[in-house]
Order: sequence, then structure tokens, then C-alpha cells
Amino acid sequence: MLWAFIILVVTSVPESLVPGPRGIPHLDKAVHMFLYAVLGWLVASALMTDRPPLWLRTWIVTVAAIALFGAADEWHQAFVPGRSSDLRDLVADVSGAAMGASAAIVLLRRNQST
Repeated sequence: MLWAFIILVVTSVPESLVPGPRGIPHLDKAVHMFLYAVLGWLVASALMTDRPPLWLRTWIVTVAAIALFGAADEWHQAFVPGRSSDLRDLVADVSGAAMGASAAIVLLRRNQST
């Protein structure tokens, strides 16, 4: 929950106050993907159980929940000065969540089998 809160705080900062390089194509998509990959990792790790058939359900629930969170965050950004709601950002959010959840599940399953 802390990481989700951090995402909300970061996306609440007006664009003019965001530090870092400007003009790098698609840098914002990479940032979205990274933030949501970490969130996907954390949520999937928290939901993962020892029972093997539940890994797919864990992945689906993780990605679906984070997709809803990402959609709400994109909507919220429409009200932040200098930011906008962007479907491509949501795609980056969900892609990152899917990658993070997948990595967590693969590693957790590997550790459970050894």
C-alpha cells in the first residue's frame, strides 16, 4: 500500500515541478512501467500462496486490480496542473504491472519447488 501511495503522491506533482530531463521520447512511459512493475511485484508477492494452481489467479487478480488503480490514477491526473489523462500511460501501467507480477510469480514458484 505504501508503494501505491508513493505513486499517487508522485503523480500529484504538477508537471512544471517534476525534476529530471525533458524531451527524451517515451521516458514517461518507462517511468510508468517501472513504477507499476514494482507495484505488480509487491502485490503478486503478497497474494502468492503455496498451492500451485493459484498462481494464475494471483496474476489475474494482481493485474486487474492494478489496472483499476492505474485507470483511477490517470483520471486523477486530469485534474493536476500540467498533467493529463493518457490511455498510453495506462497501457504502460498495466504492462509494467503484468511484468512485475509475472517476475514475482516465476521467482516465487521457482523458490517453492526447491
